[in-house]
Amino acid sequence: MSKTLNQSNLAYVDCFQVNPRFCMIKTVLFDVDGVIIHREMYFSQRFCRESGTPMEKVLPFFNNEFRLCLVGQADLKQELAKYLNDWNWKKSVGDLLAFWFEHESDLDKRVLDGVCNLRNRGIRCYLATNNEKYRVQYILGDLGLEKHFDGAISSAEAGFLKPQPEFWSAVHDFLNKPDKTEVLFWDDDTLNVVSSIDFGYHSEVFSGADVFKSKMKSLIG
Repeated sequence: MSKTLNQSNLAYVDCFQVNPRFCMIKTVLFDVDGVIIHREMYFSQRFCRESGTPMEKVLPFFNNEFRLCLVGQADLKQELAKYLNDWNWKKSVGDLLAFWFEHESDLDKRVLDGVCNLRNRGIRCYLATNNEKYRVQYILGDLGLEKHFDGAISSAEAGFLKPQPEFWSAVHDFLNKPDKTEVLFWDDDTLNVVSSIDFGYHSEVFSGADVFKSKMKSLIG
């Protein structure tokens, strides 16, 4: 979920930006939800609205088991199966995941066009996302994002969540430890942006495709 920016947030982010004249961006990292994919509401909200299941029956899963799934310590299908009766879901776990994932698949074509332009210029582009393994498989395979990016690393693979510093250490290893000043990260969550700046990456708060394209032009021409 995107965090609200205040003046102190903006000042903190801005003060760590390196003058683009003195940097050469060779790698760009992108968050998924809120940057590459947009959604009108969370799965829990949609599920409760359409099934009539009270939110208080759904939230315990997201506050507990799902957190473990996000860092690869539990299997989403196995954990969801425990809740089907309480949630009054009469179909399979696979059907529930389809309902979940397919309603969170609105790709921002303008951002993807920007990614294509970057890759055509020799800049490598990767996804860096807080997601469990089955949704990662879905967005890379079913949505075809594996064709648009050079690779992806998720919290499930890293074993940590953004904004934890260990997440960025895993990302850096995944990228084969490039010069940190050559890496740029985009996310709609200010806390994630600040944490990546603390790690040493250039980072920008994503607020829409127009701002993204304008900022990329100012950074790399």
